[in-house]
Amino acid sequence: MHADALPAELLAALRERGGSPDRDAIEGVRRLSTLFTTGRDGRLSDYLADRSLRRAYLLYFFPVNYAKVAGLLREMPALPARPLRILDLGSGPGTASLAVLDHLTRLEQAGHHGSEVVAVDRSRQALREAEALWASISSGRAEKPAYAFRARCADAERADAQGPWRQGPFDLVILANSLNELFCSATDPLAARVKFLETLLQALAPDGTLMIIEPALRETTRALHHVRDRLVAEGPAMVYSPCLHERPCPALVREDDWCHEERSWASPAVVLEIDRAVGFIKDALKFSYLLLRKDGLTITERRPDIYRVVSEVMVMKGDRRAWLCNQEGRPLVGRLEKARSGANAAFDRWHRGAIVRVDHIERRGAVGRIDSPAKVELIRPVE
Repeated sequence: MHADALPAELLAALRERGGSPDRDAIEGVRRLSTLFTTGRDGRLSDYLADRSLRRAYLLYFFPVNYAKVAGLLREMPALPARPLRILDLGSGPGTASLAVLDHLTRLEQAGHHGSEVVAVDRSRQALREAEALWASISSGRAEKPAYAFRARCADAERADAQGPWRQGPFDLVILANSLNELFCSATDPLAARVKFLETLLQALAPDGTLMIIEPALRETTRALHHVRDRLVAEGPAMVYSPCLHERPCPALVREDDWCHEERSWASPAVVLEIDRAVGFIKDALKFSYLLLRKDGLTITERRPDIYRVVSEVMVMKGDRRAWLCNQEGRPLVGRLEKARSGANAAFDRWHRGAIVRVDHIERRGAVGRIDSPAKVELIRPVE
């Protein structure tokens, strides 16, 4: 379940650009953490223009967000074996772009030679960092780079018929931690974001994937749930993952609910060092996401007995419980220890994000019960 460790050459390049995690960088991590969470209303329009914040981002937030993208690249459908066009929108210093570079390098498919990654951001300083990091990683290769990198400075909120995001088709479009920052001053930010995503879907190849990653905050995640519902209802796309249905999101029924991921990872030494200095514990990757497709492809078969685990498994005395989600709703399901059997032993390996099958759930009040005869399978664990 641990995400792959970040490439050593990338960590070295980040240290070269960001320097050592000194007092200035550590204070920058504190400031950025506040801007990204409790201080969102006061977020800087271009925080990467500030040298201390830029260093903090490269040393701390870049590795974290890179690992999130890398994990979803492994989860999404295989990329077509042809020269690809990939759009990293709201790229910042090229976090997702470099995750794509490493992913393509690991695949080693000759058909991907000549692929192009287009990074778009409104911050010129961020794009300069992206170009420098890409050049640093590419120059370390024994062979000539097979993939091109294009940096384009543009503001996605401006209605521009020549915007890079309109110049498809793209085989993969990535918005990592950027959708929530768009159209915040619009009369209806949700409607504006949906309209913009529809534009991106139009520029997506028929067999392409649109990847959206958002912070695991209640506000941003519930907004993503609403965006998902509108896109699904209006029909331009289907959810490949994480959802196992196209019905309205059941996490929106109650105001205090939201659905997010929490995945373990191999935290780099520089992140651990900053954690110790700041008092953070970045032992898990927390985020919400959508992988959208236009061809109807889904991560698993849609059936009433197949569920996504959308919570941690709650272990109590004599009982284990977890929230599940599928086309039937969002039930709380439990198995008493005395009901444990060979048929349902796979329950012990459930975890947040896993896809599971349960052939029968006995409905008893607020908690559905898995009894001894019920057959339980772990169909797809989280990597």
